[in-house]
Amino acid sequence: MLFITAALLHGISGIGSPIASTAALSLFMPLKEAVTLALWPTLLVNVWSVVSGGKISFILRKYSLLALFSLFGSFIGAKLLFLVNPAYLQLLMSGVIAFYIINSLRRHHRRLPEGAVVLALFGLIAGIIGGATNAMSPILMMCLLAMSQNHNEIVRAANLCFLLGKISQLAVLHQEAFQLFSSEYLWVILILTALSLLSLVIGTRLRTWISPQHFRKLVLIILGGLAIMSAIQAIRVLISTC
Repeated sequence: MLFITAALLHGISGIGSPIASTAALSLFMPLKEAVTLALWPTLLVNVWSVVSGGKISFILRKYSLLALFSLFGSFIGAKLLFLVNPAYLQLLMSGVIAFYIINSLRRHHRRLPEGAVVLALFGLIAGIIGGATNAMSPILMMCLLAMSQNHNEIVRAANLCFLLGKISQLAVLHQEAFQLFSSEYLWVILILTALSLLSLVIGTRLRTWISPQHFRKLVLIILGGLAIMSAIQAIRVLISTC
């Protein structure tokens, strides 16, 4: 049920599916296995989200730097799965999201400066966190909401970065990812993928009815929920390893 809800929200807002699905799976298995199992459904969700809006040449031109550095960051983050506890990255991300939401709700909030350095920095940080925890979306959306008012553009740009991040994760975790097809998890992957894609299509249709103002508010609400979910998951992991 959580996968269906996450994919529906992903279709509407462009975010939610990877982190929500990973958080749900991590309740029953280690985080590394949860990230690997969620890789295939979320990979296809990202592909659909990128290509469903038509030509992507404009998105590639405007957000190529952000996407490229998210790719590099995802490779680093996936490597961190073997080296450090990703829970620390999750806690850091939750704190950053909380600061961003509070700042966004203020009447005179600060906006992000524009420039190649900002794009590269946000892409790198989002990729590292996403590669290690599947939680790339909060950091990316903070940057994209400051760059554009067009919610369709924001969704497609975010999912382009997600897609490259998933490809980077697959390159690092390819042995574990392809072993799933010969394991008892095969039917789980197929069912979750089918349900996710169906819910995504419905959510994408609903997005056309939402105004930019309501879209921004919805994203902030989802970011807050994801921050809380991520913090709880990280604290639970840290407690279990003490």
